[in-house]
Amino acid sequence: MKILLCLFLATSLSTVVLGQEVSLDAKLSSLKFTGHAFLHDFNVEAKEFSGSAKLDVQKPELVAGAKIGIAAAKMTTFESGRDKNMYAWMHFDTVPGISFELTRVLSMDGKAATATKDHPAKFLVTGKFTLNKVTKPLEAEVLAWRDGKYLTVTGTTQVDTTTHDLPIIKQYFMTVDKDVDIDFHLVFDLPPNLQVAAKP
Repeated sequence: MKILLCLFLATSLSTVVLGQEVSLDAKLSSLKFTGHAFLHDFNVEAKEFSGSAKLDVQKPELVAGAKIGIAAAKMTTFESGRDKNMYAWMHFDTVPGISFELTRVLSMDGKAATATKDHPAKFLVTGKFTLNKVTKPLEAEVLAWRDGKYLTVTGTTQVDTTTHDLPIIKQYFMTVDKDVDIDFHLVFDLPPNLQVAAKP
């Protein structure tokens, strides 16, 4: 009984101290994609997505892990005909989701504990990006800060769609570039009683 009690307490302590799950605030967050073609760029916005992050209160890296899921069929180019072409190209009828799972966070300046909106901390993040049922590593430099009850992470990265088994789009004289830019602004809700023991 004592062994079981000790295991229970150790597990509970590690959950509270080493990691705390916080939810993504979709209303305050945004996920935007930019495709490039000859003489023309087109913008795509994710209208429905969700996610969460795990905070590690023992390390300067405030986010120890995170998961983001995007409802692909809710993405829009703001033009119905172009939306239909995008859905067909990305096989959204059989592959309804796009996801990212954070696997590694590296502080680039050691300022996580003191970061603010005016003076954000810099991180290099690595994770697994899944598109069209193909998972590839994805890396990005991000800025992050805590502001009251929110943790905000912003940044940009780029995805090579051909590595996810998607063909290059060619229509008449127009060819769409294989690389798509991703611009993300992610806001996570922090609990009011959160205590972070991070040091700069």
